[in-house]
Amino acid sequence: MGNLNPKILEILKGKTGMSEQSIRNAVSTLKNTKCPKATQNAAAQLFAQSRGFSVAGKLTKKDRLTLPNSIEIEKPIKIKQANKKSPKKKIIELIKFETTDYFIKEHIKEVNKTYTHGCYTSSFILCRKVFENLLIGIIRKKYSGTSKSERELYWDFDRNRFLDFSVILKNLHKKAADFGPEAGLVKRTAQKASQFKDDANDKTHSKYHIVKNKKEIDDKDPQEIIELINKLDLSI
Repeated sequence: MGNLNPKILEILKGKTGMSEQSIRNAVSTLKNTKCPKATQNAAAQLFAQSRGFSVAGKLTKKDRLTLPNSIEIEKPIKIKQANKKSPKKKIIELIKFETTDYFIKEHIKEVNKTYTHGCYTSSFILCRKVFENLLIGIIRKKYSGTSKSERELYWDFDRNRFLDFSVILKNLHKKAADFGPEAGLVKRTAQKASQFKDDANDKTHSKYHIVKNKKEIDDKDPQEIIELINKLDLSI
């Protein structure tokens, strides 16, 4: 009942990797044993379906009519239009700070991203990291000498690393008088930043400390701390 459509034959060869003659033999055998009334093309569809694919798109109306009623020809697939991407959420700037320091800049971006998306524990800990690095920069700028006594204000010689944030704050407060008329500013900055000292330690090292409410961060007013640090930096 008709010859095998060359286009169908090419599809079968490509999908199965079989030779043309092997395909023709297999289709003919299937037609003779399973569906004698089917056209060659309809039998090819049965062969394709037995291999997990289809050539239904190449069948004529006549071919389809010769298929057994129990055989379902795959329906055309309707391609749904992809949903438009949701607009990007506008980043809330919990803290703003102009700096040329690449790492400080990136940390602040991350603070704002995590805050915007409700990852408040991460925001809290990252705020502490920003304040710690900025205040270390303040001390290093103020005490820029090479003497060990000055470097000991921010550097742990035993562990070969910067001092812990708590020690940095303590040293800054202790040296407030060195800043002359800005001594009060130094104390206020250390006091405000200390809110992130112990709490951030807990949130970093204990699984039981999670910030679920943005108010816990907002109440500590991290932007005010940034402004105090900036003013202190400009005064040196």
